[in-house]
Amino acid sequence: MTEFQQMGERNRAIRGYILRLLVKGVRFSMPVRRISDMLQRDGYVIEADIATYLDYLYELNFIKFLKPNSTPSNAYMLDGAISLTSKGIRFIEDGGTSELGIEL
Repeated sequence: MTEFQQMGERNRAIRGYILRLLVKGVRFSMPVRRISDMLQRDGYVIEADIATYLDYLYELNFIKFLKPNSTPSNAYMLDGAISLTSKGIRFIEDGGTSELGIEL
């Protein structure tokens, strides 16, 4: 497996981990800092910045930001929260699809 393929596998696992965390949250939502802390604790990421993973899920319309003016790049700084959208919930309920680059 090439380094590029390993990075892709890691990114898919992180995106899936974020979605699974949101399922466990109150009303399918959770603060971004808590998600980042859990990703660090479990060894998925080294630094707190998870904007690229949030941006990917946001562009797919799987998550939404609960604070006005929050974006994937500033949600951590604003201590924002994210929630699953109905499309994100359906994706999880259907077991996902490997074409979207998310490993549930």
